[in-house]
Amino acid sequence: MIDIILIIVFMSLGIVMITKGSDWMTDSLIPVAHKLGTSYIAVASILVSVMLSIPEIFVAIYAFVMGHPGIGLGVIIGSIICNIGLMTGLSAMIKPLSVDGRVVIRDGVFALVIAVIVFIFGFDLSFSRPEGLTLLVLFIPYVVNVWFFERWETMSEKKEELREIKEELDVIGLRAGALKPSMYLFFIGSAILLIGSYFFSDSLIRVAKFTGVSDVLIGLTIGAIGPSIPNIVSAVHGTLKNYTKIAITETFGSDIFTLLVTLGLLAVLSPFSIDKKWLFFDIPMMIFMTVLMMFFILKGRVKHGKAIERHEGAVLVLAYIVFLVLNILYLS
Repeated sequence: MIDIILIIVFMSLGIVMITKGSDWMTDSLIPVAHKLGTSYIAVASILVSVMLSIPEIFVAIYAFVMGHPGIGLGVIIGSIICNIGLMTGLSAMIKPLSVDGRVVIRDGVFALVIAVIVFIFGFDLSFSRPEGLTLLVLFIPYVVNVWFFERWETMSEKKEELREIKEELDVIGLRAGALKPSMYLFFIGSAILLIGSYFFSDSLIRVAKFTGVSDVLIGLTIGAIGPSIPNIVSAVHGTLKNYTKIAITETFGSDIFTLLVTLGLLAVLSPFSIDKKWLFFDIPMMIFMTVLMMFFILKGRVKHGKAIERHEGAVLVLAYIVFLVLNILYLS
């Protein structure tokens, strides 16, 4: 009984530290985004994607290094499905979401293509070091793509995107205990995020050992939701403040970085095999959720309405719940 209580305490502490660490790190980048201004929108955009995905990187790699690849891979695939189902879905249920056309073309299409590439790479039930390196290298054309889109934007569009970037950075994390942004705060936030990720990752491994529940199920559920909480909190918080573009842009940016960099790093560090279930259910479900989200967005643009309406957000949330239930029934 004491062991369970300690696991819950450290896991909860880890989630709070991850969320608050992300908050302080991103707060400290607001002045950086301001200094980058409209001349370096691409750099500021990439910074947001990196900040949103750092918790998943730490948790997935720690679990992987500690000999629990199922948890690591579950965190990666699960967090992407969680981002679409909860971050975008819940936000849309609060208020219909909007999105700029350039984000759909620049990030949405790229996110879908990367998801399909991951499926192709996993078709032999393994991820090799060259495939991991390929994923890492594919982050370069994404950055170039972001850069070219910036070059085509008018000054008014650049100012609007800079404003959105600052809004995203401002609403990430828990707002309690806000401090003045500084380089010191950035490093303090980084340290807290690292320690929180350690507490959370170690708790996941202890849960697996103590309960006998499969690593995959833990990674896809608790492991995926925990690191995603800062993203979900910021998206919901932003939507409540009428920043209705944040949820979709955060989802695309985080998903792209998580797949390319986190999964790529794991495969480069140590090539691994996957179960057939990953190939025939989990990865296809990730693709399906991405396609479903894109369908709602494109339908909204064709009808000149909102990108994702409330009922469509409910569909995304429901799809995520179905995904969890099916995994629990299959793996438990």
